[in-house]
Amino acid sequence: MTSSVFDVVVVGGGVAGSSLGAALARAGLEVLVVEREARFRDRVRGDALFPWGVVEMRRLGLVDLLPASGARPLPRWQRYNDRVPGDPYEWRTDVPSGDVVWGVNHPGLQEALFVEAAAAGAVTMRPAKALAPSSVGDGYLTLPIDADDGRITVRTRLVVGADGRESGVRDWIGATSITDPTHHLVGGCLVEGVDLDPDAAHQGPVHPGVHGCMAWYPGGLSLILRHASGRVRTYLACQPKAAEAMRGRHAAEAFLATCAVAFPDGAFADARAVGPVAFFPGSDIYADRIAGQGIVLIGDAAGANDPTQGFGMSLIFRDVRELRDLLLGGDWQSAIEEFARRRPSWYEPLRAYAIWDGPLITDVGPDADAARARQRRAAERDPWRNGYGAINALGPEGLPVTEAARLQYLGEDLDEA
Repeated sequence: MTSSVFDVVVVGGGVAGSSLGAALARAGLEVLVVEREARFRDRVRGDALFPWGVVEMRRLGLVDLLPASGARPLPRWQRYNDRVPGDPYEWRTDVPSGDVVWGVNHPGLQEALFVEAAAAGAVTMRPAKALAPSSVGDGYLTLPIDADDGRITVRTRLVVGADGRESGVRDWIGATSITDPTHHLVGGCLVEGVDLDPDAAHQGPVHPGVHGCMAWYPGGLSLILRHASGRVRTYLACQPKAAEAMRGRHAAEAFLATCAVAFPDGAFADARAVGPVAFFPGSDIYADRIAGQGIVLIGDAAGANDPTQGFGMSLIFRDVRELRDLLLGGDWQSAIEEFARRRPSWYEPLRAYAIWDGPLITDVGPDADAARARQRRAAERDPWRNGYGAINALGPEGLPVTEAARLQYLGEDLDEA
């Protein structure tokens, strides 16, 4: 490090922090990216990048890093009913850019982006921990950083918190963390030996014998996303009681057995867990404010979407692109305040969709069956449904978060007569 003065210090060198660091360094800003971990560890989340997220990544000039990071394009979405595949959905049918879903190797992408930030001219530090800053009264913040070889102090015009859903930077702006009620849990495991079409993401019910419901069904949802390595991340959304049977010494065996019944016979015959099974709440965690004086939050630090929907990675790139454009366009304090004002316009539709959709995934009983039937009729009547019917392909742009939109998406506005 040849200077202790920076335009921007990014706290967190994962996908959000390194993407922003690379984007701002390319624009000629002096950027420091501070990452707490010496190396990026595999986590059971962040394996899906939807087409609208790929579009945002391309706007940032980062999309070429996907293949090198171990990600794999998955042009088809394959659903199953009674273990029988239906007609696959081709993403390019509805996506004007021609982009598709990618199965993302999360630590691989983190590493590729961290290296890219340095190549773009950002200074990078890891392992290192940024401590709460203080104002020096000249438009700069003083930020202490602890590293292996001792503490240093830097000055910066702007601090960006990109330190995840358990963000410490939230405390620096006096933000409160809010967690939506947990309706279900989401579990995942890294697996080898799954014998399914390698060019598709695979989604199916965890209970056979459910007829006429291709996407939502009683009991849960199982999803498979393949990486370039050939390994897959297998996910399962289920009720908390069901997850209890998949913990402890035989967690992986129970998890794979539960997921296997969603897919054709033999698909999991040679499947083997190569990572731990972990379950997380299927709920949003977000900050009640995301901007302070000279400090702003992005990505999961600002608000992490319910992992059931798989939008987290795409949301990150939307945040990064919006904040980059605002910072390069004018006064920085005004820019981060404008970012805080705009972010709900793309975050709240994702949060609403997750809340509306959760009961359709895992609720059981006659009322839940009736709700799924209404939702199917609504989709048949109007596949678009204010844009929520295409949210996976096209993203949350312009989607209304209203009671009328909820009723229309769920089919609760249908005339049952």
